[in-house]
Amino acid sequence: MATTSLTSTRPPFYRDTKVIAIILQVVFAILVFLFAWLLYSNMISELSAINNSAGSPLTWNFFGQTAGFEISEGPIFRPEESYFRAFLVGFANTLRVSLVGIVLATILGVLVGVARVSNNWLLSKIAHVYTDIFRSTPLLVQLLFWYFGVIAALPDVKEATDLGGVGFLSNRGIFITWPYLSQTGAPWLWWLLAALIAGVIAAWLRRRALARSGRPGGGFLVGLIVFLVVAIFGFVFVQNAARLPENVAYELRRGDRGTLYIDSNGNQQYDAGVDGTLAYVPITLLDANGQPIAEETTDENGDFRFFEPPAEGKSLTWTTPPPVFVSEPQHQGFNFRGGLSLTPEYAALLLGLVMYTGAFIAEIVRAGLNAVPKGQWEASRAVGLPAGKTLRLIVLPQALRVIIPPLTSQYLNLIKNSSLAIAIGYPDMFYVTRIIVNQSGAEVQMILVVMATYLSISLLVSALMNWYNKRMAIVER
Repeated sequence: MATTSLTSTRPPFYRDTKVIAIILQVVFAILVFLFAWLLYSNMISELSAINNSAGSPLTWNFFGQTAGFEISEGPIFRPEESYFRAFLVGFANTLRVSLVGIVLATILGVLVGVARVSNNWLLSKIAHVYTDIFRSTPLLVQLLFWYFGVIAALPDVKEATDLGGVGFLSNRGIFITWPYLSQTGAPWLWWLLAALIAGVIAAWLRRRALARSGRPGGGFLVGLIVFLVVAIFGFVFVQNAARLPENVAYELRRGDRGTLYIDSNGNQQYDAGVDGTLAYVPITLLDANGQPIAEETTDENGDFRFFEPPAEGKSLTWTTPPPVFVSEPQHQGFNFRGGLSLTPEYAALLLGLVMYTGAFIAEIVRAGLNAVPKGQWEASRAVGLPAGKTLRLIVLPQALRVIIPPLTSQYLNLIKNSSLAIAIGYPDMFYVTRIIVNQSGAEVQMILVVMATYLSISLLVSALMNWYNKRMAIVER
């Protein structure tokens, strides 16, 4: 009996769908690369023609040049520093408003979103009106409204509104009592880091123990207690060991202004960039006879001012500060000094971003809550759970799988929308970039840097939100 062997014959490569797919992808990648190279070559040739340069015009040496301009807020910046340092300050200001805006917009959006599905008719309608108004109005218009229509209309410094003893509100900004780490408080940061690590480990161990025993609950409370114990112990230890350096000196200028600093080079003269300043140190102004005239505390830059009449023979003495100094705003001259100050530009930008983005987040939360079957609400009521626990333990965890993906887009939009700060004069990254471009002429380089920076922030936020989304996803068996 003859046997027939069946052999599978592979088709030619030009008819194999897998090979064709790979070839098409390679060809597409080559075309994209050639197109990008064409754009780059055209840009280089045009820039060379404009600059009359034989070499590559895309140089980055301008980053080391002196900036020559001031930045009104954010980290300390001096005009004699470089363009690169100025860009970093603008980047820090962007992060400063974006991170705070994300937190506040999330809180506002969750509250309004829950109010949208509330059984309270009045509360639901107010939330509905808020979302419709702020979602339908351009963000730039809202920023101008908050800046010129609200903050600029506040009372001036002399008639500032007292916020119940915790701060003041005026057209110069918001001034709030705020705790700061003093000169001796820096070591406490290491204790706080150790407390955070210990708290996370304790919470993980507690949650693991409960899971093994089959009992419900989490380890947040245990982790919080461990964190507080370690942090308080570290604070007491740092406070008892607090000492100021031996080479502390001061510079007293006209008008009883001055700077308290660490004389690093021993020349008894304050040299910016060489000598370190002492922040939040209690000081006393003495007259020629050694009698105290006034008491003050240095600010975050180590500067002070007494507002005392001029006299000869004045001197200064100081005491070791506690690790944490609670700074209260005080009316001095034509403005407030001390505390946490939110400038009108920062306050208007933050209000605009939070109110605008919060409206979109509210609609996302509302959609997520409505996506949970009504049977979940009815079952929780049947077992006697109150509405608060039903929302927190049953409905919201299920709604998160619907909420998180679009929520990521709103976070990214808030970060990118912060570039509109240039309209109200807040010195964010884009604002500082425009100044650098106007002075140095390096427009292409700075645009590339700004694009790369925003792209990096977006990728990082997306990665974090995707990781959180995977953790909150429902695992099917």
